[in-house]
Amino acid sequence: MAIKKLSHKKLTKYIDSLDIPDFNLLDQHPKQVHRYAADIVSGKILSCKWIKLAAERHFNDMYRSEHDDSFPFVFSEFKAKNIIDFYKFIKHTKGVLARTPIQLLPWQQFLLGSIIGWVKKENGLRRFKQANIWVARKNGKSTIASGLALFLLVADNETGAEIYSVATKIDQARIVWDDAVRMLGMSKLKDMLKIRKGRNEILCDETFSKFTPLSSDSNSLDGLNIHCFIADEIHAWKDRNLYGVLETATGSRTQPIAFTISTAGWILDGVGKDIFDDGLSILQDYGCEEEVFTMNYTIDSKDKWNDPTVWGKSNPCLGHSVQEDDILRLCRKAERLNSERPNFLTKRLNIFVNNAEAYFDQNKIYACADPTAKIENFKGQECYIGIDFAEYVDLASVCYLFPNKNGTFNVFYDNFLPHSALDKVSEQMRQRYYALDDEGWLNILSGDVMDHATLEGVLREAKENYDLKSIAYDPYHLTQIANQLEKERYPMVSVTQTIANLSEAAKLMSKYIESKQLIYNGDKTFEWCCSNTMAKVDDKANVKLFRENPRVHKIDAVIATVIAISMAEIQEKPVQTIYKDRGFRMLF
Repeated sequence: MAIKKLSHKKLTKYIDSLDIPDFNLLDQHPKQVHRYAADIVSGKILSCKWIKLAAERHFNDMYRSEHDDSFPFVFSEFKAKNIIDFYKFIKHTKGVLARTPIQLLPWQQFLLGSIIGWVKKENGLRRFKQANIWVARKNGKSTIASGLALFLLVADNETGAEIYSVATKIDQARIVWDDAVRMLGMSKLKDMLKIRKGRNEILCDETFSKFTPLSSDSNSLDGLNIHCFIADEIHAWKDRNLYGVLETATGSRTQPIAFTISTAGWILDGVGKDIFDDGLSILQDYGCEEEVFTMNYTIDSKDKWNDPTVWGKSNPCLGHSVQEDDILRLCRKAERLNSERPNFLTKRLNIFVNNAEAYFDQNKIYACADPTAKIENFKGQECYIGIDFAEYVDLASVCYLFPNKNGTFNVFYDNFLPHSALDKVSEQMRQRYYALDDEGWLNILSGDVMDHATLEGVLREAKENYDLKSIAYDPYHLTQIANQLEKERYPMVSVTQTIANLSEAAKLMSKYIESKQLIYNGDKTFEWCCSNTMAKVDDKANVKLFRENPRVHKIDAVIATVIAISMAEIQEKPVQTIYKDRGFRMLF
């Protein structure tokens, strides 16, 4: 449950009462945690709304810690000092700063000081079980992660600590581990630890602890007893099961931490995007989750991506490890070449985007969501139904489209999947389908094939509740049920899924999304289908929608929507069709 925050006026007054000293940029001090947060709140440091919310959360938590006995956490400057001081013993391993001692920037001191410094009042154990950091490339992610891993290995007083750098492939997992090995080679810490490169292990004999890289194709995922795992570049993880296994393996530890540090990407249906979205929700709904720390360095939605004055929001190391002229060079390239733009937005500005061929901008899809919309409120209203029923043993979608007087459209969905389809997909897909079913966005049906009676039932229910203008379907599988309903004077329309039939409606759907005319109720199956939708344009500017991999990328809800839109457009322009008087029968 969200907790009421201090008003901005009260928050500012509280911050002033703390009498936080000023520091030079590279001063290493635990009070830099407060100084950085205060400068974010005041606007002295350029930041996006999410970093402002993280800074405000820090001070709201401090206020609650002092004034609310039920708040179980306290900020320990002593603990924060430990982690900040630890980095003095290790050196940079790359670039112009290689072999020089690490001096944490204020944002890094805030990040690390918060993760280690917030503890439970009762026993001094760490508060945060999970920390998620999202920041653009070249901002020192590996340095932060490698140093944190070494700290937890030798300075956390955890016997038998198991620390893992994890990625989908072992080469990626080794990046953080290799960086730690190089750090040790230039540090007095090497006398406390053993490096076994042949076994990819860093060992601390004093505490019987180890740090090792781990990948999803490893044979040793079972039996882990994790103190900390570092999920490197989690934006690229497609396998939700891997993250679930790692989380479960922390269960027997008293103060474990799942540390993700990543840049955004273009896998919009992966576990990384889920963690990213969850972090934004935590920042927005203060107090809803007390043991997850999150920071998201990105530009604001109102900012122009090619405006150099906002790039510092995504790049807290701008002017240090990140140079503006380098970003400017890549920006100019992205302005010239559309194919380069997704890469620039993800890597340099930390924005999740579709890949270059994707038809919809997923952020604009989300902007069309209205979770308060209920189909029950549209009883008796004009309705167009589009059905995509491509396979008996695959996803099937029914779209209900309601035109509004103000030129907008509300859409709702019934999405179905035969249970037998679960046996033909990967574990990742199976878990996705189960999650959609649990949340009410998918109906997993018993049986081996899609039950015609189920589809007929929802159409009959729609006939009772709405003013049906058309029920449009692909004739490939539905001729029998369509003939029966047509005899009962249902407005059945056969629409073959050709580029000629659906191109204009596909363009209209894109237009309606751009202008926020298409309103949906937050349906996650629809969102997923949108993220999977690709497009090809022929020399006549016709648009053909497709999916990159039909086995895993489903677009049925999108096709059903396009079909429904095509019917609504015909109804709006009756002079273009001969079917107005006798009703629709066949459209080729």
